[in-house]
Order: sequence, then C-alpha cells, then structure tokens
Amino acid sequence: MRKFENISYSSACEEALDAYLPEANGFTTVVYFHGGGLVSHGKSCESLVNIAGSFVKKGYAFVSVEYRIYPNAKFPEFIEDAAAAVAYVKKQIPDWGGNGKIIITGQSAGAWLSLMLCLEKKYLNAVGIDPLEIEGWIIDSAQTTAHFNVLKYELGEHPLSQRINEFAPQYFVNEATKFTKMLLIFYEHDMACRYEQNMLFYKSVLAFNKEADICYQVLPGGHCHGSSVKDDDGEYAYVKTAFRWLEEKDL
Repeated sequence: MRKFENISYSSACEEALDAYLPEANGFTTVVYFHGGGLVSHGKSCESLVNIAGSFVKKGYAFVSVEYRIYPNAKFPEFIEDAAAAVAYVKKQIPDWGGNGKIIITGQSAGAWLSLMLCLEKKYLNAVGIDPLEIEGWIIDSAQTTAHFNVLKYELGEHPLSQRINEFAPQYFVNEATKFTKMLLIFYEHDMACRYEQNMLFYKSVLAFNKEADICYQVLPGGHCHGSSVKDDDGEYAYVKTAFRWLEEKDL
C-alpha cells in the first residue's frame, strides 16, 4: 500500500486529505468524508485507517478528507471544501494510477456532505464536475433534513428541530433529481429521527423517479455502529455492506 498524508487540496482552506493507494494501477477511488457533527476532525482516526486498509486490500484507493468545521466555518464552506477535495482527487487520479472512477461516501456529517454534493449540483459544478460523473454514492447514516449543527450555528434553532430547507438534502429532491447509484446505510438504534429521515429520502426519490438506482440497508446497533465497531470477524459492518453493494453494482 502506498500512503500519502496531509495533502493540501485547496488554496481556500488549510485542510488536507490522506490518500491510501494500492500497489497495482487501474483502481477505482473512494473519497470518504468523516463524521463528527461538523464540529470535530477525524480523517486519520483509527477506525478510518483500518477501513482504508480494507478498501485497499480489495483493490480500491481510499481518500480520507478533512474539511472546515464549526465554530470557525460557516455554511456552506464545509460543502465547498468537500467539492474541492473531489476535484483535486479527480485531477490526481491519472498520476496516482487510477482508472478515473470515483465513489463518494461518508459517515454521519460526512454522509450529509456527500448527499449535498450529490443533490445540490452547484457545489460540484463550481469545480467543473457533474455529479453524474460520480460512479456511486455510499451514504452512512446521513441526516437528510437540515443538519442539526447547521441549524444551531446558523439559525440558533434547537438541534432536534426537523427542517427541510437549503441546509437539507431532502430539500433538493424533485423531478430533476438524478444520480448514478446510491446505497443508504442506517441503524436500528440510530440518532433521533435518523431512520425516518432516511426512509423519507428513499421514498421521495422513488416517488419522483421509479427507476432510480437507490437501495438501503438497516444495520444493527446505534449511530454509525457499523463503521466504528468491528464485528466478531474483525471487520466493520459498513465495509462488508459497502463491498457487497459495490460487487453487485460492478463498481
């Protein structure tokens, strides 16, 4: 495995990314946005390093991205950072030896970021990318209504408020909604309303487009348990679920 740490990806921020690459060329690249409620960093935490290793063993490159967070960031700076990171990776793929294909994924706040990139096209369009260029999206326990800390820091609202506005991926689901392929992962004992938010999103997408390539998997445990706690076999449930889906979709 080739590993490159703390690569600067944008002149607009001081954040960086870590890239884990297979030895062989011709790989698909997975871009991962960590969780943490938009208030904590985590691109190099132990679980993500382990998850990166699992993807590399399967022949994927894995890129873990840091982005600006509260209280220093303001909406939509963290989304703009995420878009800039994807653009950097897309540009770098030929030099790294990749096949040009990108999968975007994230956990919790990172999953919310991923959905915002997917559904509100202006963020990726601003860096010269059409969301339909992304091969697939793996969304691990996203808040599909307005993110609770965006509500807190931007509007001063209670974090448990359920809002569908420009801070919510759900807001952008309409007759024009299109993406390549998407897997939603959420949990039996997830955060308050998270199960219902994801089911609302899933059913809303299909209401507008019955042919949308979207599916979901409900995993045991609490919020993001599948990407933070290993199963008895030593692997994360998020990883196993993602690999099954990637194989099924030939990604």
